[in-house]
Amino acid sequence: MRSMTGYGRAQTEFGTDLITLELTSVNKKNLEVVFSGPREWQSFEIQASKEVTPLVGRGRIRISVTVESSPNEHPALFKKVQIDEDFKQLKDLMKNYGQELVAKPEIFIELLRLRNTKDTQTANISDVSEILGILLHRSLKGFLKMKEVEGDILKKDMTKRVAVVSDLTEKIHVESQGMANEWKKKLLLRLQNSGLELDVNDERVLKEVSLFSEKSDISEEITRLESHILQLQATFSQIGNIGRKIEFLLQEVGRELNTICSKSTKIECTQLALDARCELEKLREQVLNIE
Repeated sequence: MRSMTGYGRAQTEFGTDLITLELTSVNKKNLEVVFSGPREWQSFEIQASKEVTPLVGRGRIRISVTVESSPNEHPALFKKVQIDEDFKQLKDLMKNYGQELVAKPEIFIELLRLRNTKDTQTANISDVSEILGILLHRSLKGFLKMKEVEGDILKKDMTKRVAVVSDLTEKIHVESQGMANEWKKKLLLRLQNSGLELDVNDERVLKEVSLFSEKSDISEEITRLESHILQLQATFSQIGNIGRKIEFLLQEVGRELNTICSKSTKIECTQLALDARCELEKLREQVLNIE
């Protein structure tokens, strides 16, 4: 069992830059992979999706790539040699057009801005494709590990709650023993004491009473409920994407509990079924986090 939420991160230096790749996932009914990063690197989304898709069953996976100056690099803001060279080139250019260039602070600031813009251009995707692939592979390890750890926590919690539902089902089974016959006897007694001119020994009356008492029999619902619980417990130990199967089984458990609540003629059985439904709601919340 794995959780749908996970996080993985990896980074490496590239020249004077630091490239960071982060993998995050949140709950989603189906699988969706989205990429966020420099515009020039958008084509990496195809490669990343091909690697992530076979490893994840469902959820919204976000692959985020950021580029920033390496913390190990502390370049000087003003490099005199570079400024001199840039100013000389600009001065020669203006001279060709018959213009005299006078050194002013505004000119140096503009030259510095242009130089910084040129220096911070994003590398071509062909130059970083292999690096991004390595970062994705490294971040996937932590990402999948976190999903497994959280999945184990969810498994323990859900196993305990299913055990509670199983225990309540057993109590319902015990309390419901002979409930149909007991209801039949009470109904016949009420008819006898009602003062109505009915022959309680008439076959037609007995047939109607029997049919009504059968409608209050919840033995079939209990049998199906016990079967669903066993399937849930077995599913928790299966490998792979089991979230949807668990959702279906919980839906069937809820159906049987609702039927028991509506058919039961004993307040004890109804109360036990309501308690089981409370645990069921908590299970339904948890299964939304399971891949």
